[in-house]
Amino acid sequence: MARVPPRRRRTPARRETLPEDLVLTGARVWSDPDAAVSEPRSVVIRDGVIRTTGSSDSVPRSVRRLDVRGRVVTAGFWNCHVHLTGQPWLRSRTGSAPDLQAALDDMFLRRGFTQVLDLASNPLTTRALVRRISTGELRGPEIVTAGNGVRPWRGIPFYVAADLPRYLHALMPGPATPLAARLVVAAQAVAGAGVTKLFTGSYVTPTRVKPMRLAVARAAASEAHRRGMRVFAHPSNREGTSVALRAGVDALAHVPDETDGTESLLREAAAAGVRVVPTLHMFASTVTTDEAYLAPIRGALRGFVDAGGRVLFGTDVGYMSDRDTRGELEAMHAAGMSPSDLLRSLTVEPAEFMRRPDLGTVEPGMRANLTVLATTEPPTPADLAHVAAVVRDGQVVYERDTSSAAGAGADPGP
Repeated sequence: MARVPPRRRRTPARRETLPEDLVLTGARVWSDPDAAVSEPRSVVIRDGVIRTTGSSDSVPRSVRRLDVRGRVVTAGFWNCHVHLTGQPWLRSRTGSAPDLQAALDDMFLRRGFTQVLDLASNPLTTRALVRRISTGELRGPEIVTAGNGVRPWRGIPFYVAADLPRYLHALMPGPATPLAARLVVAAQAVAGAGVTKLFTGSYVTPTRVKPMRLAVARAAASEAHRRGMRVFAHPSNREGTSVALRAGVDALAHVPDETDGTESLLREAAAAGVRVVPTLHMFASTVTTDEAYLAPIRGALRGFVDAGGRVLFGTDVGYMSDRDTRGELEAMHAAGMSPSDLLRSLTVEPAEFMRRPDLGTVEPGMRANLTVLATTEPPTPADLAHVAAVVRDGQVVYERDTSSAAGAGADPGP
């Protein structure tokens, strides 16, 4: 009798989570940075898209309703500078979904972020998270990654070198020629990168910055643009900033913290439409709180904004351990940015920058990615750090306490 091979157990594919219908009631809508905060109204969501912002009388009672009790509702926030390094992300492929989601909640969703840009992490780690979010196993946020990032030849940042075993240093690409740079960017794109990050100025020691060769940076940026990817640069100082601008990058991932000689370059960046991610609180959190160091960095951001420069919000969380966004928001405010400017950096600017016309404002036809703030009043900078709930694709993916027990306008804490 012929032996019948055992049947292989097949794991059913997880069905992607479908957008839901939802009505937010009692929402004070801050539809875009130039608009006033509305009186309480309803936001009607169907198939993951905002249909109306007004009355919900015609919506069937069977549709889920979330009463936000007069809290302010904005478009979903972006964090344009994060890293997914260390625990618990090392287990992104095999770790339990509840544990990973709790970490994503604390790092991102409870801060209001529905989209984040990972500007250099282990691509194996990040790809696993992206995959599990895309299948609905994890609730989000949406993650766009730069892969490993691209450093200068023999220019690995000292803080990365200290955290990685030496045998892993080879995984940090450092092309020596323009051709090698193009091949590195192409390989990262094929592996799932959606943006590119160049260390045009790399701190190889705490006091020495090594610039990327201009020809290498130009080749990398050109290949990324050919593939439709935005290019970020880590500039560090005047020379790194100059290489970034001459290479044609789209954004600076930090304000240069060695500000000498960068004033005219930042004005040039503003005129060219190059965005800046300030990360002001990161410098205070990881370097020093000495005002002699911090004041020129804030001044550099102020000069960039005064020149018409466009700002993307980002914290460098993952490298910086502090996950609370209040420090960054208040530092940006101290550099001259109003609450409307801050909302623009969190919503409209990143959506436009990343070519996402379906995101950035709370209007009919827009994708229903929304951040519900804790406040019931026109927000201050600090209020933007206090989030009561988050909606992604029409689903409530994070909710603190929006019950009457908390009281309208209650501060849920950072």
